[in-house]
Amino acid sequence: MSNLEKYHGVIPAFYACYDEDGQVSVERTKKLARHLVNKGVKGLYVGGSSGECIYLEKEERMLTLEAVMEEVKGECT
Repeated sequence: MSNLEKYHGVIPAFYACYDEDGQVSVERTKKLARHLVNKGVKGLYVGGSSGECIYLEKEERMLTLEAVMEEVKGECT
């Protein structure tokens, strides 16, 4: 498989998920990632084209990315 062939299907921009206190929620982030993968998306564009990423602190971006990576463990691009 060429490098480009792995990028097919739906790959949505992934939004951070927050708790009631306005903090990034690892639990909710993982739940959304799992839901999207179960619905058939082929990849998740964490910090992608939503524009939200520039408003997150570096730690919040990393927390979101790490939660998604931990949850999907190579199931998608």
